[in-house]
Amino acid sequence: LPHYGFSMRPLDATPGNETVVALMSFLPASDGFAPNLNVNIQPYAGTIADYAKLSQTQFTAAGMTILAEKQIGDTEWQCEYEGRMPAGALRFYARAIRSKGRVYLVTASALQSQWPKLGPTLREHADSL
Repeated sequence: LPHYGFSMRPLDATPGNETVVALMSFLPASDGFAPNLNVNIQPYAGTIADYAKLSQTQFTAAGMTILAEKQIGDTEWQCEYEGRMPAGALRFYARAIRSKGRVYLVTASALQSQWPKLGPTLREHADSL
């Protein structure tokens, strides 16, 4: 992380049968919220289409609105969505990639007011997974 002035070796462990938060990274906070990117590794035996349907149901139950989504091949689903959380009105970009009985889910989050400026950077970094 050259802009922060340090580097360090990441923790690296073999995921088990539980969901693992493998990475969390934050940009400097503004308006009381730090835009962020996180990677979760989830055991999942179903198809990516099934994962997308499950996620859509969960988003609806949480009061989220899906803005755009697409499935890429048999292994990837991308989704942009927004909704209110305790932190405020948020915008999200997520990529779910299925591999070897797991889903690698990268999610970028920012306030809707931060998204026009920071969304492209968050998206670029999420797409690097």
